[in-house]
Parts: sequence; C-alpha cells; structure tokens
Amino acid sequence: MNIDKGTHGKKHNRQVIRLMTALHTFLYRLTGGFIGGLIAGAPQLLLTTIGRKSGQPRTCPLLCLPDGPNLIVVASYGGCAEAPQWCQNLAANPQGWVTLGPHHWEIRAEQADDELKAKMWPVFCRYYPGYETYQSRTDRVIPLLVLKPVQSR
Repeated sequence: MNIDKGTHGKKHNRQVIRLMTALHTFLYRLTGGFIGGLIAGAPQLLLTTIGRKSGQPRTCPLLCLPDGPNLIVVASYGGCAEAPQWCQNLAANPQGWVTLGPHHWEIRAEQADDELKAKMWPVFCRYYPGYETYQSRTDRVIPLLVLKPVQSR
C-alpha cells in the first residue's frame, strides 16, 4: 500500500484543525467568551454559517475587528489555495450568526471593498503577523469579509 504523504499530511492537518476548532468553540460557549474570546489582544468571535452541501450549521472561531457596527474577519485558511469552508458557505448563503462574548446576533456577509481592505489588513497583521505569511503562500488574494448585523445588537 502506497500512501501519498502529502495527501495524508493534509488530511491529518485538517483533523487537528477540526479538533482545535471544536475545543475552542466548546470553551468559548461554555464560558461566554471568557476563555477563547481574546487571543493575542484581538477579539475572537464564533461565526456560524449554513453548510452549502450539508445544510447543517457550522461554527468556527475567528479573529475579528470592529468597523462601526460591523465586524471584519479574514478568510485566510492558513494560506491554502482555496478559501476556508466558512467563507465558501457564506458565498453560497451570506446569512450567518455571530457570537461575541455572551452576545449573539444574525449577520449578512459581504466581501470588503479594496478601500476597507487597505485600511484593515495592516491592523489585522499587527495583531497576527502570520497573515502576511499566509498571503505569501498562495496566489489567492486573501479577502476580508464584512459581517453586518441584521438586527441591532
């Protein structure tokens, strides 16, 4: 049996990421964001989208920054060639839900325009310099997404 180490490694990495995401999400929800709500000085939110294939809710923690009433997130996926699943889900259905600390509300997502990205990208990179590395790993332009509240908070 010949196992392609590249494929096996990617599958293993995805499994580790899923486990870490599940643990982060569990602790965040359990503590109302007290654990996992602030990483490297930046706020973390839980974003729930509807799976474009499964139709099931999918939740992941993401670093976020405020922009007025909106929240901005980075669709980096560690510099992979494809966008993260949550971003693909929002492309298929821009409706989602945000949990920030103990607060929860519905959002609609859209891609940030060039002006907003130029303003926010350096701020994200100050909080997490790894984003610059991720961008250098891929030909894909890593987008920022704007999460706009559907109802007032």
